[in-house]
Amino acid sequence: MSRHWKPQRNGWLDPQAYNALSPAEKRALHFRRAAERQLRGGRTNPARRRSESSTVTPANWLLATLFVGTICVTEFGLPVPASWRPHSAPVSASFDYCKWGGGTNCVVDGDTFYLNGEKVRIAGIDAPETHDYRCESELALGNQATEKLHALLNSGAVTMTSIDRDRDVYGRLLRNVAVNGEDVGEAMIASGVAREYGSGRQPWC
Repeated sequence: MSRHWKPQRNGWLDPQAYNALSPAEKRALHFRRAAERQLRGGRTNPARRRSESSTVTPANWLLATLFVGTICVTEFGLPVPASWRPHSAPVSASFDYCKWGGGTNCVVDGDTFYLNGEKVRIAGIDAPETHDYRCESELALGNQATEKLHALLNSGAVTMTSIDRDRDVYGRLLRNVAVNGEDVGEAMIASGVAREYGSGRQPWC
């Protein structure tokens, strides 16, 4: 009798249970089976899997990670974990200020800068405005945030990690940013010149 693998209980489905699955569930089942096979070194016999130990090689682990990432995105619409998202190569550059216009490597304000001519918005934080600010105290704190970000970006190698959205409504790259491996957004928040973005922009006055 034909049986189909399932990652619960004894690991196998009878034909009647398999046929009751939806097309999406069947595809997910096959993806999981392939990932399991890679982790087990290609062995498909359940008895051998129970009786023999196998070594998970780096290559097998990479393939399994790719399979699981594919399932997350294509089958269930789940976000890809941050550790699986692509990182940019480290860039050490000299950053200037460019409040009123674009540049190659420069800081616009406390959460926006240019890197190699591309405008970048740091994901997950909100800094006080220095353009359409609502009060003088917001402008003063916004200037402090701009200076803090300028100092951080000039302190070492800058790397960026993509998030679930590539760009914001203004066309800026949305990225998690780190300098020498330290998260810039967290450093800005810890310094008191930015806060978590939360549900959107909140007043600073």
